[in-house]
Amino acid sequence: MIIIANILKKIIDILLTLVIIIGIVFVFLFIIRIEPYVVLSGSMEPTLHVGSLSFINKNYKYEDLKKGDIIAYKAETKVLVAHRVYSIEENGIITKGDANESDDGLSVNKVNYIGKNVFNIPYVGYAVRYIQTPKGKIISATLVTCLIISAFIFDDDEKKKEKKKKKKTKKNSKTEESEEENENKKE
Repeated sequence: MIIIANILKKIIDILLTLVIIIGIVFVFLFIIRIEPYVVLSGSMEPTLHVGSLSFINKNYKYEDLKKGDIIAYKAETKVLVAHRVYSIEENGIITKGDANESDDGLSVNKVNYIGKNVFNIPYVGYAVRYIQTPKGKIISATLVTCLIISAFIFDDDEKKKEKKKKKKTKKNSKTEESEEENENKKE
């Protein structure tokens, strides 16, 4: 029973540590204006898979873009699009999805440009999309709450065990002292 409790404690500690690290990384990325977006279509396959989490650097200057860069922009339909720079013209940028037959035409300018793709994590976007649903939010909040509560429960159990050990140690040392005193009196 104690072994199982120790294993559960370690698992909970690891999961809580991962949640904290991921949270810190995301906060840091937001501070430096690198934001995640979920890839919803296959127009950039195989570079950006459907369900990938694409991180867009919003600090990257429009003027510094070059042919071949993957950029994010708002299309006329207000949908976020991530496509490759196909060519740079005087009055804007023409983009094209890697899996598309034709380019998007003159689709990007300084007004609708969002940023440049810096990296992506394949398939993680599926989990992010699920977490954004009402059901996903409830499940996520419940899991995090359970992790935190169980960490406190196991932590309290550890503290109780340590107190018991200290009491036993004190009793043993007192017993040894009184035995020594008795022996000294006999002499």
